[in-house]
Amino acid sequence: MPKNKDQPAAEAHPKPTSVPPLPDAPAIEPDEVDPVVDQTTSDDPEIDQAIDEITTQEADDILEVEDAELAKSFEPQIEPRGLKAKVTALVSAWWHNKKARYGTFVGLAILFILSFAIPPSRYFILNTSGVRGSASLVVIDQSTQQPLKNVDVVVAGQSVKTDTEGVAKLTHLKLGSTQLVIKRRAFAPVTKMIVVGWGSNPYGRINLEPTGSQYNYVITDFLSGKGVAQAEASTTDADAAADDKGNLVLTVDPSQSSPLQVTIKADGYRDEVVSLNLDDKSTHKLDMVPSHKHTFISKRSGKYDLYAIDVDGKNESLLLAGTGHEREDLVVTPSPSTSLVALSSSRDNVRNKDGFLLTSLNLVDTKTGKKTQISQSENIQIVDWFGSRIVFVEVGASSSADNPNRQRLISYDTVNNSQKVLATSNYFNDVLSASGNIYYAPSDSNASKAPGFYKTNPEGTDNVNILNKITWNILRTQNNQMTLSVGGDWYNYKLGDVSATKLNGAPANTKNRLYQDDSEHKHSLWVDSRDGRGVLIKTDTTSQQETVIRTQSGLVKPFYWLNDHYAVYRIHTDQETADYVINLEGGQARKISNVNNTAGLGNWYYY
Repeated sequence: MPKNKDQPAAEAHPKPTSVPPLPDAPAIEPDEVDPVVDQTTSDDPEIDQAIDEITTQEADDILEVEDAELAKSFEPQIEPRGLKAKVTALVSAWWHNKKARYGTFVGLAILFILSFAIPPSRYFILNTSGVRGSASLVVIDQSTQQPLKNVDVVVAGQSVKTDTEGVAKLTHLKLGSTQLVIKRRAFAPVTKMIVVGWGSNPYGRINLEPTGSQYNYVITDFLSGKGVAQAEASTTDADAAADDKGNLVLTVDPSQSSPLQVTIKADGYRDEVVSLNLDDKSTHKLDMVPSHKHTFISKRSGKYDLYAIDVDGKNESLLLAGTGHEREDLVVTPSPSTSLVALSSSRDNVRNKDGFLLTSLNLVDTKTGKKTQISQSENIQIVDWFGSRIVFVEVGASSSADNPNRQRLISYDTVNNSQKVLATSNYFNDVLSASGNIYYAPSDSNASKAPGFYKTNPEGTDNVNILNKITWNILRTQNNQMTLSVGGDWYNYKLGDVSATKLNGAPANTKNRLYQDDSEHKHSLWVDSRDGRGVLIKTDTTSQQETVIRTQSGLVKPFYWLNDHYAVYRIHTDQETADYVINLEGGQARKISNVNNTAGLGNWYYY
């Protein structure tokens, strides 16, 4: 039995004053006695009592140990503390220690700032993080201060060539100090250390010193004599660009063999190939001719053939041979912004049921000679070119007053080879183009629009009714003014307005002018007759200022923009019928070729 813990220790087992008598025991036969000697008793009762106490204590101790072991077996097992537990404990202790925590943050911030303050450390961190930079520079010929094309530029192992502006751009560069190498044949190389930082890194202009032989050219327009800016000369291993006055210096490696083939190019001009004698150090002059070809009709073969020619009279070619079925009312209308020319003629020899010879509208590419027929009808009148679109009126085969589709105003997209009908009517009283729009007046019977005065763009997405009255005539009396004949009344319309204004009486000027705009509608050309001679006039569409470009006997329509700087006009006299070209920036006109007198864009003809 366990000890009574409430009993004082001194009284747990009081010492007996006498040995109590033993109870009577049953008699034991001799053969039942255990031969083993019983050592738990002795002849001294006090000793026996002590032994009992010791035995009892040992039993109690054993039971306590067993109870503790049993209780321990039910407790959760706690593994010995490993590295993870130690780290967790340390982090927890650090986090709960404000001084240690804030001190660590401050130290890291200082370390980060110091790392970025030291370039090698900063670039190492950024590069490791995947941050990259870019670089750009412009390579210049030191002797001319003009950009150099096709120069090799190497930065951090990446290599690119400069473009026509001398610009080299490199991307995805590692940050830090690296080597820049610039090389061009016949020029001293440049090698220098640069630092690629975070961002775009523009290094500005870098001059290359020429070491080869230099040859001088003056590149000019063949009519005006003015320098052709940014003209380029190139050989297999050399390039050079002209300045604003057309002065060009070509630097060539002395090891090149003579003669050297040099190609001269300029935007809007025909490429020229010249032979350069390397022993000739004189200044070479070269005239540049527009690349846009002029087209015309000639009957030198006995048929109405369509030709293309450069405006200096070179490189003439037969575009489309005549068939012998053409009437004399041929219309040739070149596009000033593409290589196409529109030809309206009866060349296909197709007749309607009444035997009337139909007119076809064909587009011919002056570069490839490809012919595409886009319309065929009793008659076709071309309204104008609008970039890659041509707008025309197709006069149908029916003369019935009940047919609202007898005449169709059509816009044809030469890029997509698709057409859109802008308006229809039994007939149109008038149609013309001005400042990138088409103005038209449908008749008073069976039209897709009510009778009146309308404006639309070539795409047909902005059709506006300007005057809701039957309009019989649209007269272009000034570049920005139209006069409208409306029954017995007259109206004035200013381009850009949303409505027309009624006049008090008949206008003083009813002379109808034919204007043709350049590609950006900044200037218009028109032809007048003054003192018995024809006059080609340019009008500024913003200021309305007029400038006489050319006065010449026999100067008549057709005329058109060859490009935004050149105009082509016709001279028709008893002595010649020929087409001439002139640069509107100056210089003399030049004859291109003798031609047959055909029509071009003109005023609307009432069918």
